[in-house]
Amino acid sequence: MKEKNNASLFSRILVNCSAQAKEYGCCIASKLPQVERDMCLKEFLALNNCMQKVVK
Repeated sequence: MKEKNNASLFSRILVNCSAQAKEYGCCIASKLPQVERDMCLKEFLALNNCMQKVVK
């Protein structure tokens, strides 16, 4: 039962936060191979905020 709930939560996160995930992924991809800490912080925080809203 817990696995189904986790899958449902993951699905909701993917549906609701796809734009933020894409922005973060594009930011990271554009910086490769020199990935550094906090270089895409704005995009990460937007994704994190979206994910937290979905969980609540």
